[in-house]
Amino acid sequence: MLKVHSFLVLLLVCLFSSNVHAEDDWGSSHNLLLKHKLNENWFVISRSNLSFRNDNEQLFLGYTGASLGYQFNRQWSARLGYRYARFRIGENWRTEQRPMAEIYYADMWDGWRLTSRSRAEIRLLDWRDDDVRLRQEFTATAPWKLTSLGMKPFIEDEIFYSTRNNWVEANWVTLGFSLFPSENIKIKFGYRHNRQRTGGEFITRHTLVTGINVFF
Repeated sequence: MLKVHSFLVLLLVCLFSSNVHAEDDWGSSHNLLLKHKLNENWFVISRSNLSFRNDNEQLFLGYTGASLGYQFNRQWSARLGYRYARFRIGENWRTEQRPMAEIYYADMWDGWRLTSRSRAEIRLLDWRDDDVRLRQEFTATAPWKLTSLGMKPFIEDEIFYSTRNNWVEANWVTLGFSLFPSENIKIKFGYRHNRQRTGGEFITRHTLVTGINVFF
C-alpha cells in the first residue's frame, strides 16, 4: 500500500508542481481505440483523437485511422496502417496523410504489465516539407488495484524524433490510472507533461488525457 500512496503523491506533485509557469499551456487529449480480432493471428485496430490547447479552449488536432495487425506470439505483434489528421495552424486547418508501421511488445514481469511500441511514420504534410518521424513509447502498469473499480496506476513515456530536422520533436510523460469496467472495455485517464517543439523552440503543455479502448 505504501507503493500506491507513493504513486498518488507523485501524481499530485505533477499536477500541482511549483515548476508550472504562467506561460505554460493547458489542454486535453481524448482518445478512442477500437480493436477487432479477425482470427487467431490477424486483427484490425483503429485510433481516433481530439486534442485541445490554449487553456483547453481551442480544438487544434483531430485524427482517425486504422491498421492491420498480426500477432506473432503472446508478446510480439506488428501493425501496418494509415492515419488522416487535421491540424489548426493559425486560423487555418491543414491536412496530414500518415502511412505508418509499428512493432508492439507486451509482457508481464513480477505483476507489472510492460509494453513497448516502436513506430515509423511517413508524414505527408500540406503546409511544409514532408518528414519521416520515429516514435518510441514505453508503458508500465502496476499490479496494485485501487478502489472497488480496480483502477491500476500506470506511467508512460513517448519520444518523437524527426529525421528531417534531426532532432527530438517531443517527449510525453504520462501518469494515470486504467480500469476495465467490463471485459471488453478499458478506460484510461491521467496527466501528461508534454514538451513539444513549436517553431524550433520547446513549449510545455499540461494535458488531461482520457481514453476508451473497445475490444470486440
